[in-house]
Amino acid sequence: LISQSILTTGPKSCDHLYFVVLLFEIQVVFPIERALLSDYPGIASIVFLPHAVRVLGTVIVGPKIFFVLFPTIIVSGYFLFGSYGGLSWPLVVDAAIGASCAPLAYLTVKWVERKRPNFKLTLRNWRMVFLIGAVASVLNSVMRVTLLGGERTAPKIVDGITKVIIGDMIGLMLGLVVLVFAFRIIRRRRI
Repeated sequence: LISQSILTTGPKSCDHLYFVVLLFEIQVVFPIERALLSDYPGIASIVFLPHAVRVLGTVIVGPKIFFVLFPTIIVSGYFLFGSYGGLSWPLVVDAAIGASCAPLAYLTVKWVERKRPNFKLTLRNWRMVFLIGAVASVLNSVMRVTLLGGERTAPKIVDGITKVIIGDMIGLMLGLVVLVFAFRIIRRRRI
């Protein structure tokens, strides 16, 4: 479903999907997390599903997805998060981090694997998708916590980075599971 939507309508469908997934995150996941884990930092989420959209969109479209994600994250943040106080410097930094982490990870993995003749970055190569997601998560967490977190002590920085990585990776794993089931449904309908 995700890949079919992005492949048939191009990168523009990724912006709609990102917005819907982020809205679901804000309306459903965040309230549950706040109720269960009141001391969890606001910069992290235990299940951050938009990371899956960023990574899967990057694998499908390539690094140029940045030019779709960046304005989408700014618009989403402007309308969905009152904490930014409108169009502000933290919102632009957050959008730049969110939009660039997956494309940078994609380019890094592609560069490292460039000498392997049978290497392909496709959704069917789920190990590479997961690797790109992990690298993107590390980049995302380090940049978010150091640039937006406001923490200055090493233990709090490491704690914040760890929590962002956990949320990103759980979100990516759930996104991959949904994608596997979507592919199965698509294959069954073709038969």
